[in-house]
Amino acid sequence: MTTPTPDAPTSTHHLLLAALRATALKDMDPSLLVHAIDVEADARGIDRTDLDHALAVASYAHLEQRRTQRGDQVADPYITHPSRNTLRLLRYGCTDAAVLVATALHDVVEDQPDRVVTLLGGSDALDALRRHFGTDVADLVAAVTNPPRDPARDKAEQYAEHVTAAIADPRVFLVKLADFVDNAGSLKYLTDDAKRSKLAAKYAPLVPIFARAAHHHGDRLGLPPEGMAAIDDHLRAIADQT
Repeated sequence: MTTPTPDAPTSTHHLLLAALRATALKDMDPSLLVHAIDVEADARGIDRTDLDHALAVASYAHLEQRRTQRGDQVADPYITHPSRNTLRLLRYGCTDAAVLVATALHDVVEDQPDRVVTLLGGSDALDALRRHFGTDVADLVAAVTNPPRDPARDKAEQYAEHVTAAIADPRVFLVKLADFVDNAGSLKYLTDDAKRSKLAAKYAPLVPIFARAAHHHGDRLGLPPEGMAAIDDHLRAIADQT
């Protein structure tokens, strides 16, 4: 009679992956978000050298910034926002390294250009990103960076025009979508009714714009069916709360 061989223990990586996928992004602190990104990227076979560097650059650039306080939650360090965006794209099934790196860096040019240049050099923040992360990444960040506003025109209208034009490119769409889902999806946590109403009025018209663009881009987004379904679910949830 042969003695049964005990089942091999499940690997640490698989245990972490399962636990982290079951954890809501809003419940993760900056440290866990970075670990979750690493574990998810490894699971999808992504070389994360540039992604790790991008997250470190973004952490340095946004070091002194905080997110708006949501309900009884403390004001998060700003890096939680680009980190959540990056992890959300990975959960959608995005494996485009340039898109992921640009997502991690998407706010540094608009918010902290001087800190980027101080850290990386270059003639300006976009030039610094181009030198260290390549033209694809710099172009994606430039595309999602809000252009200067015309003070004589409605701000929400100009924002909608910028978003509509930018997401005509499928890779820009992914970066901008992750940003939109995180920003618009957090409105339910705001306790300031006036601010929530103002932002809801800004974001509500964009839901059908993103939905149409997702349908139009389709397979060009490079996402699996479950990722496309998750995008639909997130946009519907935002529509319901705005």
